Amino acid sequence: MSNAESTGLLQRYRRVWRQSWRNRREMDAPKRLAHEVQFLPAALELQDKPSHPAPRVFMWAIMFFAALALLWACLGKIDVVATASGKIIPSGKTKTIQSSETAVVKAIHVRDGQSVKAGQLLLELDSTSADADVGRVRSDLLAARIDSARAAAMLDAINQRKPPRDLTGTILDADPMHVLAAERWLQGQYQEYRSSLDLVDAEIQQRQADIQAARIQVMSLQKTLPIATKLASDYENLLKKQYIARHAYLEKEQARLDLERQLSVQQASVLQSTAARQEAERRREGVVAQTRRAMLDLLQQADQKIASFNQDLTKARYQEDLTTLEAPVDGTVQQLAVHTVGGVVTPAQPLMVLVPDGQPVEVEAMLENKDVGFVRAGQPVTVKVETFTFTKYGTIDGEVISVSNDAIEDEKRGLIYSSKIRLNSDTLNVNGVDIKLSPGMAVTAEVKTNKRRVIEYFLSPLQQHASESFRER
Repeated sequence: MSNAESTGLLQRYRRVWRQSWRNRREMDAPKRLAHEVQFLPAALELQDKPSHPAPRVFMWAIMFFAALALLWACLGKIDVVATASGKIIPSGKTKTIQSSETAVVKAIHVRDGQSVKAGQLLLELDSTSADADVGRVRSDLLAARIDSARAAAMLDAINQRKPPRDLTGTILDADPMHVLAAERWLQGQYQEYRSSLDLVDAEIQQRQADIQAARIQVMSLQKTLPIATKLASDYENLLKKQYIARHAYLEKEQARLDLERQLSVQQASVLQSTAARQEAERRREGVVAQTRRAMLDLLQQADQKIASFNQDLTKARYQEDLTTLEAPVDGTVQQLAVHTVGGVVTPAQPLMVLVPDGQPVEVEAMLENKDVGFVRAGQPVTVKVETFTFTKYGTIDGEVISVSNDAIEDEKRGLIYSSKIRLNSDTLNVNGVDIKLSPGMAVTAEVKTNKRRVIEYFLSPLQQHASESFRER
């Protein structure tokens, strides 16, 4: 087809369209009034005034969204979460400051929320009782040390057989008055010991002198007796020859018998004096042994007391140190429980809590017994801080670190399990400002344990009823 023919054809179609557009309303039915339409037959009424399409569109929309919801319920999945309530804690645990015994508050050096350094004084308790115990134990310990030094010096004097040494510098923590008193006691004890020995030594010397004199007599009589015996024998021979009178012989015989009797007496005296001297020597040894035994007993008892009192002193000093409570680590004071100087605190009473600095915070959440079987380390967690509305300020993501192996008895919730959650951030943006999370803030942790199709929420009750129905006991 040529260009001219094409152009003519287009012009003819245009003329036909224009003529049809001018005559478009000539074929329409005449417009009727509302009451005229109501009296028309139903078919003509629908043609003249068709129904509005909105109900049909709304119905199709409902069907479409119902099909879409059913499709999403069958294919879509949502998170299954285990909800646990808990609180924010420092990862290094808070340090609870307590009193070891009943005491009176002497001074309070910190306030709630104050930052402190390790070793800084927090609280002072009345140390009167502890100081008295330390003083009493020190006094007892000093007395035991004095007894030990005196006994040791006395034993050295006994063994070396010379006066006891000076005690100056031998008694720990003793002042000159105590040393002087100890030396006086020692000198008195040594003088008493020497007096007993001197008394026995004098008796020994007396017995020795008696023995010596008796031995001299024995020696003299032993020399004289043979002469007297010979003389008596000669007189006896003369008497037999009747050269002398009998009385002269009897006198010589009597003299010999007297010498024999004196010799026997002196020999017996030697034996008696020797026995007496030996008895005195035994008594002397007894005095030495008794004194040594007494000093050894005193030394042993003193050493035992020293060991015992040293332990008591260590304990008393420890109790004295506990009256000044110091910060164990750098941190912040919280939950200060004492505010009155002169107030009484009881043993193990929490006085304050110290939150360590420079340690990340974590969440300690309590899981219900029904949820603990699905929670394990490594699962993601969404943490909602009750202080800040999560719909406005958002949540914090985290991860389960650990779950306790044993349950904890709770009066209201029964058996629960403790879990630790590590937070990805320790701050929360509030109105453009990053607010640091503080230990003690209450939180709700949602642990994502699994995923589940939506339709299962509707089918599970039906499946449960179906499995439990049609049964007979």
